Amino acid sequence: MKKVWLRGVACLCVLLSCTRVESDEAGEREICFRGNVLELQQVNLFGSRAGLGSGDKVQLYIVEQDEEGLKLPASEDFYQMSSDTDGNVNFEDGEKHVYPNNPINIYGFCCRGMEGNPVDLSNVPVRVEGEQKSEDALLRSDFLYVKSEGRHRATDDAISLDFSHQFVKLQFHFRTDTPETVDLGQITALEVLNVVREGNFDVTTGELTLGDAVDDIRAQPANESMVIVLPQKVKGGDVLFRFVQSGKERSYSVPAAGMSLEKGKLYKCDILINQYPGAGDKDVVISTRVEDWDESEPPIYIAFEDGQNVVATLTGVSNGVVVNRADLYLSSENKVHEKLNIPVIDNKMEFMFPREKEGGTLQLNKAHFYTEAGDEFDYYFKDKELLGDNLDELFLVAPKVGDIWGDGVIFAVGEVTGYDENTSSFVTDVKGVNAYRGRMVSNKALGKLAWCKSGAKGEKVSVGANDENNGKTNMVALGNFIKINSDELENYPAFMAFADLGKGWYFPAYNEIRCIVANKDMLNVKIEKQLGDPISLVELYGSSTEKGGEPTHYIGPDKIGKTVYPYTKMSSAKVRAVRAY
Repeated sequence: MKKVWLRGVACLCVLLSCTRVESDEAGEREICFRGNVLELQQVNLFGSRAGLGSGDKVQLYIVEQDEEGLKLPASEDFYQMSSDTDGNVNFEDGEKHVYPNNPINIYGFCCRGMEGNPVDLSNVPVRVEGEQKSEDALLRSDFLYVKSEGRHRATDDAISLDFSHQFVKLQFHFRTDTPETVDLGQITALEVLNVVREGNFDVTTGELTLGDAVDDIRAQPANESMVIVLPQKVKGGDVLFRFVQSGKERSYSVPAAGMSLEKGKLYKCDILINQYPGAGDKDVVISTRVEDWDESEPPIYIAFEDGQNVVATLTGVSNGVVVNRADLYLSSENKVHEKLNIPVIDNKMEFMFPREKEGGTLQLNKAHFYTEAGDEFDYYFKDKELLGDNLDELFLVAPKVGDIWGDGVIFAVGEVTGYDENTSSFVTDVKGVNAYRGRMVSNKALGKLAWCKSGAKGEKVSVGANDENNGKTNMVALGNFIKINSDELENYPAFMAFADLGKGWYFPAYNEIRCIVANKDMLNVKIEKQLGDPISLVELYGSSTEKGGEPTHYIGPDKIGKTVYPYTKMSSAKVRAVRAY
């Protein structure tokens, strides 16, 4: 493309605006750009950066097209842009630049330290710094690219240039649950290992070709740190990074399947370092949880923990259930601990004992188990103290009706398949993992509440809450009704009370409250044992199940299976929370 047509002044305002200069010649329109370079570097790189520094460079290729089709950028299409103290980026040649007769396409890149017109646009040498301990080094490693093949024609509107990161950012966050024994201020070294630092970039296609040499990158050792690397695949078993904390070196190895570092992605590494009292000279236990590494997903969780091992054996597991992973929820002294993603092999699992002091106790309160078949289930423990070493046995005997379970009592065991009118109890499937599923009633009462208020849009019409066996389904139905009809949850006091409880609690369906009231004597023994509120022997209980536009069901001790009139949806009745486990 010839430069004779480039006779207007264009100002590349990289963040927010475009400063226009009127053309000296009638009918000519100046080329103007709007880009996002500053936004990318401010939000995605540093968080506190105010703008491009003096001397930062933006290289643009403005390519004139003709009827022969797409033309790729060449050396004669090159324009060097430079930033000024105000953060604007201008043509360095000082000439005026206006649109030609034919449409134009734009290619370009931005990287501190890269100046001039590369010799071969299909093989532009790129690299990341080996020493990334300063903002300048990170900027010199960050490579932004834009390709705008929109065949832009003369217009008063600015051409939007959407630059994107072509490399990868690794972000490290260190934390500890044991600040008495772990000083995060003593991180003295942090390195990313075994990565390619150099390659060649094709400006015409946006493709990167990696070099062959493998090298290390040194980051700033701190609680919060980052490095920029080239997109690449890392082999399983390779050490991805190492750090030194309080004189002790620790490292993270890539899982056997390997991992892919994709361009434009942020990889957050959340690193937990714990040193429990009385640990002695023990080996470091490393556990990992790897999620989808897209920026919108949870980070990588990596734990480095020193202390006494717990080897726990699972016994009494239901037939057909093979547990392969567990999340444990524990307490030690006055602190709550979570041990996540623990492998379970042959019904044995091993993890580090998170005690708060020498000789301290460890209480197991709840476990969430994952099975080989892809199922999940919770298991609650009562007064289960772990001893450590290889001394602990966890009995996973299937719970039964009347068992204390979490903060409630079980009234149905298994996957519900129906309701037996004669026995006032649920018909369930208890095979395999269903042995660990069921429903529980809360220890606490919620008082008297109305199904809805006068004037609610669901007062005299059905909201679709017609499930008699599952109140959770009715909660969803009401939510959909409210959304479609622009109603408000506040108009449904009972439903709102359960929504506020959280943790999966819901307004029980007709048969659920029937079953609870029918078995109140047995349930009350366990509820009172936990200092809860007994189920009433005389008052009516409401359900979430409605009968079309008619009054909802109300259940009393002498009216099991009957709807009580003249109560309506606006009448108050006692309510009780239910949760599936």
